[in-house]
Amino acid sequence: MKISRATVLAGTLWISTACLGALAPRAARAEDQAEVKKDHVDQRAKQQKEEIDHQAKKEKDHVDERTQAKKDEIDRENSTRTKSTTTAGDDVSDAWITTKVKASLVGDKALKGADIHVDTEQKGVVVLSGYVPNDTARSRAISLARDTKGVKKVDDKLQLKVAR
Repeated sequence: MKISRATVLAGTLWISTACLGALAPRAARAEDQAEVKKDHVDQRAKQQKEEIDHQAKKEKDHVDERTQAKKDEIDRENSTRTKSTTTAGDDVSDAWITTKVKASLVGDKALKGADIHVDTEQKGVVVLSGYVPNDTARSRAISLARDTKGVKKVDDKLQLKVAR
């Protein structure tokens, strides 16, 4: 019996098709199972993401609350500091004015023999007290105090020295 080449090829093709046809349902079933597994993994990932997002939101809210509380505390401290700093700044400014007035009085020849005390009060009000030898010295002391930067007013409590 002689079998032609065409017959052999047709038979091979028929057998391969039959085998592939038998394997096709298995491949389709494996693909379906893989799809089901993928869906399951996707669902678990989604749930885990939601849990993590929820936890992160809770932690963020907690941090925001602590941050707001700290900010409120700092605002209260700054408010208190601003009130006390204003007074402290004024004291420094008044002390600076006192020093400058005293420095200008020390070197002046017209005030030789004078005993002048300088005090600065109420944000730039200079009080001159003590003794001066004459009215010229009094005028000069008042003039030097008025010409000092930051002085708003000069309160003259100077007295004339009585010669003995």
